[in-house]
Amino acid sequence: MPKHSYIVPKRIQFDSVFQVILKKDRRSRMSNKLVPLTVIKGAGHEFIPLPAGQNATTADFHSIRTQTADSPSYFTSGFYKIEAGPHRPAHYAFEETKYVLSGQIDVLDEATGITHHLVPGDFAFFHVGSKVQFSTKSHGFAFYAVTRPVRSPHPNLVGREEDKARL
Repeated sequence: MPKHSYIVPKRIQFDSVFQVILKKDRRSRMSNKLVPLTVIKGAGHEFIPLPAGQNATTADFHSIRTQTADSPSYFTSGFYKIEAGPHRPAHYAFEETKYVLSGQIDVLDEATGITHHLVPGDFAFFHVGSKVQFSTKSHGFAFYAVTRPVRSPHPNLVGREEDKARL
């Protein structure tokens, strides 16, 4: 028989064994118990009040302590709202992603001196150690996800988190 006829079966056998190992590894890291998703009805931005004398605020609406085996942490999501006014400094001790939904949010990156003008559809990632200043000439609204617990609960979502998802 030609030499390659033996190589193909061995490779297939190796790939099959490798797939079995991967499946076993995934199972050992994940529970076999099914966990229902969390739904927050009406988790919109219909009204997020700004604190007195402030031109920006966050409104956290969901947080969990992750169950990942690699690096347990918090994962919190919410909305960021800013209106014209003084720059809002932020020094990050956690990771954050921001996705602009409306308006414009200007972000001065103090590490580079560059001001990024974020508009709807733009995404930004802030690393641990990032130091920035947020501002806007009019208003800005973004969705964010961060690796920290809740700091400022969304004032209009109390009691709107369902215990279990309904299909």
